[in-house]
Amino acid sequence: MQTLMKNTQAYKLLQAEKLSNKLAHAYLLLCDDTKNLRETAKLFAKPFFGCDGENLSQKQQRIAELIDEEHFSDCLFYPESGKKFVVEDADKLAEECALKPVEGNEKLFVITDFSDATPQAQNKLLKLLEEPPQGVYFLLGASSSFSVLQTVLSRVKKLEIQPFSAEELVPALNRIYSHTRTKEEIALCAACAGGSLGGAQNMLEGGAYKSLSEDAFSLALADGYNLPNLIKQAGETKRKKELLSLLRILFRDALLIKTEAEKGEKTKQRIFLKTERLNLMKIADKYSLRALVFAQEAISQAEQEVFFNAYFPQCLEILVSKIQNVK
Repeated sequence: MQTLMKNTQAYKLLQAEKLSNKLAHAYLLLCDDTKNLRETAKLFAKPFFGCDGENLSQKQQRIAELIDEEHFSDCLFYPESGKKFVVEDADKLAEECALKPVEGNEKLFVITDFSDATPQAQNKLLKLLEEPPQGVYFLLGASSSFSVLQTVLSRVKKLEIQPFSAEELVPALNRIYSHTRTKEEIALCAACAGGSLGGAQNMLEGGAYKSLSEDAFSLALADGYNLPNLIKQAGETKRKKELLSLLRILFRDALLIKTEAEKGEKTKQRIFLKTERLNLMKIADKYSLRALVFAQEAISQAEQEVFFNAYFPQCLEILVSKIQNVK
């Protein structure tokens, strides 16, 4: 994970601002990955103390290790892992702000997941965010900015981690899962994760990709009479983005098979769902070339609607019906 995050523009920007002595007093670290948000915040905390590079001194190495353990006296984490940041936490933080750093001249307060913080707690921080004591910095980790108050957003500098490509995710996932998952499973989950490392990890660890794959194929091969029941079942998934991504891959693979029927070996190398070739051939036979091409556009539209909180079962039913109706 560290290699992946260190290559982001957000991380490089923070490093550059530290080196040029131009650190802002408060940052909002946007990372749409709740599974890894706290660990990502620890990684982004290290540049504040100059313990993020290679060939660290013994002192720098000690500080880096203490930050990872959340035991460094000048880098305080709020709230406790698994809890929300509330007014009581804001009060404790304000008290700590009045105390001088123990080991150096900087003191950093890290808050995750700030998008879950109560409005009352966010309001409590406003004065500190606007006029922090000398040497005090804030790093607010958030999986989304939607629930962050505008008054807070106006007082922080954004560090936004953009979605990763599947090509970027695969090496990171291979380092973690190469002994327990196949290359095909890792590549598939990387492609379906919507750019989120945590999303891909959750699919691999829980085996969710198997049930998602079953749902996706059932929807694509559904007839009119059984579509409502399939929509009801698939529409209850918590992995909406992943299911849509998998449908995109499924129709893409079927399109490859349909357009490269005479280049079998080449197609085998390019499709993601290699173990599902028979089902992919059924989809390629079921849909016209025009429908398979249209599916990519229709899924993109569905992804936008889901992003803006559309009712997922209805969105899914309309999507599948539109693709099926293209002749």
